[in-house]
Amino acid sequence: MLFGGRWCGRSAALALLFFAACQNDTSSPEAYRPPPVTVEAITLSPAPFEEVAQFTGALTAAESVVVRPESSGVVETIEFEEGQAVSGGDLLFRLRDHEQQARLAEAAAARDLAQRVFDRVKSLKGKDVLSVEELDRARSGLAQAEARLEIANVEVERAEIRAPFDGVLGPRMVSPGDRVTGGGMSRQGDQTGLVQIDAIDELKLNFTVPEVAVNAMRVGLPLEISVAPFPDERFSGEIYFVAPSLDPRNRRLLVKARIPNAAHRLRAGFSCTVYLPLGKRENVLLAPESAIVHDVAGTFVWRVADDGTAERTSVRLGARRPGEVELLSGVAAGDRIVSAGTNKVSSGRMLEFAPTPDVAKAAP
Repeated sequence: MLFGGRWCGRSAALALLFFAACQNDTSSPEAYRPPPVTVEAITLSPAPFEEVAQFTGALTAAESVVVRPESSGVVETIEFEEGQAVSGGDLLFRLRDHEQQARLAEAAAARDLAQRVFDRVKSLKGKDVLSVEELDRARSGLAQAEARLEIANVEVERAEIRAPFDGVLGPRMVSPGDRVTGGGMSRQGDQTGLVQIDAIDELKLNFTVPEVAVNAMRVGLPLEISVAPFPDERFSGEIYFVAPSLDPRNRRLLVKARIPNAAHRLRAGFSCTVYLPLGKRENVLLAPESAIVHDVAGTFVWRVADDGTAERTSVRLGARRPGEVELLSGVAAGDRIVSAGTNKVSSGRMLEFAPTPDVAKAAP
């Protein structure tokens, strides 16, 4: 009995110790709570939003042509430097024109003779010495001589090749002494290219838009572009052409715009991003792109609950602009969401809030 009583007392004591140990065991799931994580958060508030569509386009010269000769001949002189800016009508090339000059002199002499004959016949007709038929024949001879003189002048002018419009010249394609082919019945492919000239004081922008954006396109609509060499700058322009029909190959609409380029900073051939304003809306909820989380279950944000914990909230996204995205559903004005540090957050996790960059800058 004594032995049994002693054993029962020891068992009761061990049971009490075990129970106390269980009460102090912090490793049980119910007792452990992870420490809070530090994140940045913003409070959503309605704001005006200008919706801007983005497209990809390309710049071309306002006018561009390879200058070709109207008549065949030998290049006598080149009157420009490569890369030079020229005005319409400036002399670029002079072809050897000895033969044309000789024909011009011959035609001028024939015209002078025909003029003298006509004057003599006209004076005699006034004295009733010659008939009306002879006067008409002299008048016709003068007209023919003047026409041949005009043709000879044109041939001489064709030996001087001039700029068709204001622009900048590219590399020349011939040298003095080269024989060039042009004019007559030859096709353009048979004519010799001399130099390319591009009008670049104003550039053309070509881009296409999908069917859904067709109704937003109209002549006179302003736009902006950016190009890779100047990523932090925007260049303004205006739409001047909207195609009347879509391209059947890709179901897209061709649009053209003019981009002023007086400083010649932009180059024909640049690809560019086109920013086209589609309208302004009020009371739009915008969140930084860093606040948006995607997984297999969908798109969501971490909303800050009333007790300071993270709450997963599914959202539907709308329009975008650099660094921000529109939230169409799932949240409301006044909600606070995690804007940075989303990778550290899980459902129910306590949150601590670091000052946002703007607040940190304002702190003394």
